[in-house]
Amino acid sequence: MAERTGPDVVVFDVVGTLADLGIVRDRFTAVAPSSSFDGWFAHLLRDGMALTLSGAYEPFAVVASSALRAYTRGSVPDADIEHVVGGFAETTPHPDVVAALDAAVASGARVFTLSNGSADSTAGFLDRAGVSDRVEQVLSIDDVRAWKPAAAPYELAVSSAGVPADRCAMVAVHSWDLQGAGRAGMRTGWCRREEKVPSAAFREADVSAQTLDGVVRALFDSTDE
Repeated sequence: MAERTGPDVVVFDVVGTLADLGIVRDRFTAVAPSSSFDGWFAHLLRDGMALTLSGAYEPFAVVASSALRAYTRGSVPDADIEHVVGGFAETTPHPDVVAALDAAVASGARVFTLSNGSADSTAGFLDRAGVSDRVEQVLSIDDVRAWKPAAAPYELAVSSAGVPADRCAMVAVHSWDLQGAGRAGMRTGWCRREEKVPSAAFREADVSAQTLDGVVRALFDSTDE
């Protein structure tokens, strides 16, 4: 029997990777038209990471709301902040999501998700996307009270999988996410959909492709697209 070369478990990031943030962007633009959605999202991630680095923790929705209020200098009313952040619970999948999950399952891999968002939010997204049946475990940073790319969330994924770290692969559109996964010993697959150019300060992903399903195929083909 030929030795299996692909990962045993493929772990997908959710926010931005599987979930299209278009609805959140639209709501943000409606209440803060002179501000940058990408700037707020980066602010949100910075604050979550800062909490982890300082030894504290707050969940995604709390940090997202706090970051939106701070980023817009208090100009957005609380009701509008709640409406914008509520959009994360109504996201829809990117066009390549079903093909990517199907490719992983067809390759014989188990499929997990690992998100900075809550497990309930991810479960709702998977239901809306019609792909809950492809995903074995839905994991959240809430389980370890540390934001990615700290080691704890990736260690949670590996321990939940019950296989060595190098038998797990993390797939994401964020290079900082894969930096954390790689440091934890996981294989890494980068989808170039958002960032386009890799961050030179981070370790290079094991494989990359323009689409999520292309990344999954590359993980099992051991080739870079």
